[in-house]
Amino acid sequence: MSGLGYSDTIHHALAFCAKHHPGRNPLLGTANVAVILARHQADDVTIVAAILKRLVDAIPHDRLPEMHQRIARRFGGMVASAVEAAAEPRFDPLGRERPWKASRFEALARLSVASARVADIWIAIEIHTCGAALTDIRRLGVEYARAASPAPPDELLWWHGSILEILSGAQSECRPSLQGEFRQLSGEVAAYLADEDA
Repeated sequence: MSGLGYSDTIHHALAFCAKHHPGRNPLLGTANVAVILARHQADDVTIVAAILKRLVDAIPHDRLPEMHQRIARRFGGMVASAVEAAAEPRFDPLGRERPWKASRFEALARLSVASARVADIWIAIEIHTCGAALTDIRRLGVEYARAASPAPPDELLWWHGSILEILSGAQSECRPSLQGEFRQLSGEVAAYLADEDA
């Protein structure tokens, strides 16, 4: 990030996401992921790619090729490559939507060979998800943890543990500070879920 505290590229990415996102609250969570990455000294390319990944993850399958082209034209090849590599594997090669656990297996396979930039994006999003879950749990109770994730508690814990296992053995230089924060937050989520089961 530039030392000036303002980035025209990040501003452009947020505006682009707001304009093209099909949802009602296009920046809900997206800006928080950008802040998480900025706190951990990620560069502009990583932050912009994380913002645009959230857009791509919400786009219907038939609009994805056009959106990837637009991103490449507006933000350049480096950002476009990171967005494509970090995108949620929602669809199989035939365009059918994968069930949650099948998409997680595919995500783990991709994460095992991902660049440090792509791994940082995934971790920042999981930090945001854990933070949202913990906020709901503390305000409303453990039964509201599901609002942040569609997975049952045992599958969510499997997913968090699998990410940490993959990243600890990854060849890429993932940001240790992001991994540490994710490890702490996912551990807090696990503790609350264990108390619910007790």
